[in-house]
Formats: sequence, C-alpha cells, structure tokens
Amino acid sequence: SGAGVPLRALAARCGALLTTSAVARGLFRGDAFDLDVCGGFATPVAAELVQGADLLVGWGCALNDWTLRHGDLVGPDARLVQVDVEAEALGAHRPVDLSLIGDAAETAVAVEAVLAGRGHRARGYRTREVAGRVAAEGRWRDLPFKDRSDGVRVDPRALTIALDDLLPAERTVAVDSGNFMGYPTVYLDVPDVDGLVFTQGFQSVGLGLATAVGAAVARPDRVTVAALGDGGALMSAAELDTAARLGLGLLVVVYDDEAYGAEVHHFGPQGHPLDTVTFPPADIAGVARAYGCDALTVRRVEDLEPVRDWLSGPLDRPLVVQAKVTADRPSWWLAEAFRSH
Repeated sequence: SGAGVPLRALAARCGALLTTSAVARGLFRGDAFDLDVCGGFATPVAAELVQGADLLVGWGCALNDWTLRHGDLVGPDARLVQVDVEAEALGAHRPVDLSLIGDAAETAVAVEAVLAGRGHRARGYRTREVAGRVAAEGRWRDLPFKDRSDGVRVDPRALTIALDDLLPAERTVAVDSGNFMGYPTVYLDVPDVDGLVFTQGFQSVGLGLATAVGAAVARPDRVTVAALGDGGALMSAAELDTAARLGLGLLVVVYDDEAYGAEVHHFGPQGHPLDTVTFPPADIAGVARAYGCDALTVRRVEDLEPVRDWLSGPLDRPLVVQAKVTADRPSWWLAEAFRSH
C-alpha cells in the first residue's frame, strides 16, 4: 500500500501497465496506464492486455486464482516474477520464474535505480493507442450493457452507477461477500488505496456491515458506503444499532435478491433444492428504521433521489437503502469464479 509512487516510476521507465488485486484497488488511481483490478473483476480490455504481456511482476500480492483468473491471464510465453517480504509467499499459489524477498517499495526503488544507471527506458505497452483504450474501456461503469430493470426490480449495474454519480469523490466503500459484490467493488470509484475495504479474505458472508462501521469511525472525513447482500444484511443487522448510536454518516446499500444469490446460481443449474438459500421478502428498510436509521426501498434508479437529500444533510445517522435487484442471472465475476468448480 505504500509502494504506489515507486511502482509508478518503475512502470513508466519500463513501459509497463499497472493493475492491482481487488484489495489494493485505487493504488494507481489517476494514472493513464492503470488497468484497475486484475483477475475476475478485470474489464475485458484489462484482461486482454494482461494476457498479452510477456512479463508479469507481482508486488506483495498472492498471484492466486482470484487475481490471475485461474491462470488464464498468464500468457503462454509470459515470465512470472514475484516480490514479497515473506519467503513462504513466494510461489505459494503458482510457480514463478523469479522470486525476490523484499519490501515492494524498496525493491521498486532499487530496480528503477539500476535501470536508470543503465540508461534504460522502453516504450513497451505505453502507446497512445493503449492509453486511449484504457481511457475508453478501462472502467466497468463506462461499458455498455442491457439494463434489465423492469420497474419492480432494478439492475444492480444501473443502481450502482447511479450511486456512483451521487456520492462525493471522497468515500470509503466496504463490501460484504456474495453474488452482488462485484458491482460495488468495481462500479463505485474509490479515491485511493484506502478507499476500498474488502473482507473477502475470510470467504464469509456477513462481515461487511461491522467492517463499514469501523471504517466510518476511522475516516469520519469521508462518506462510508456499506455494500451488502440481503443475506449478509440479515446476518449482521444488529450492527445497525451500533451505527445509529454512534451517529455515523454511513450509507448502507443492500442488494436484495431474496436469496444467498451465489448459492442459487451455483447449485440451482445442477438441480439442487434451493429452499434453504432463498428467503421470503423481508422489510429490511423497516428493520433499519426500528434501529434508528433512515431508510428507503428502491425498485428504480429514480427512487434514489432521497440519497441526494441525505448526502446534503448533517450525516449524523445512517441511511439504509434496500434495493430490490434483478436476480435472474449470476453476476459476471461469479460465473467466471465458479467455472472450475
């Protein structure tokens, strides 16, 4: 997280592109050659460019199946290098051609100094054409899609893009786990590497709301967004009392598909019974009001207008948005993640 500046300098000297794991999203924000997130959340142009690279260098990241999309993002002739402060992390998930024990920032500074001493500077991937493609196609929210909103349920992509437009640039986004999680993770911009709080290391539903409460307390200068599925929200609803008592300016967005959506889309096509992973409709907004929060239910993008009013107010109590989202198909990243299961 402290290596952004030296890694940018090294990449510029080598003609390299920049990308991060989901956890480090925002580290290279504003760079013309930042591909945003690598792996299952990668945009099509990011995946194409990573696959076309002849050298991939991982700095402090695991190079696991999530980040490299089951290895599909490693080109057939690509060399793989890994830098980490922990020896046991090197090659733990994938064989590498070269491994280095070292701090990411210090190693990047040292490598850049050696190359500068040799007078080395390469254009590499840093062409006007690539910069243009990254600018035009490098953000999910800018890519065309068929809006599946029907007035009863809202497309989670349309919902999240509308929220992105409403929210101030200075924000923290804390994301729970589930089918929905790709939408807030990559459709909501973050200002820097501190902007995304990603709880997926535990592979557990229900951690997002408590995480968001901590993030809101830690960064009162930013609006904090808790992005939850309805399953995770129901697991952790008691934390709404904490948020209300602390008077936090916390925006809680519940992507409500009345199910544990990941399980529905993973097991349903195989004919498994889904009665234990689908729920009757729940008035999550009503529950939130009982805990002392403001709340609304959203079925159309237009229903988000009260969020604008809340953002212009004192931000002294949480606002819970229960969004009834379309549920007829899995999210793009989930279909990719479960491909090998």
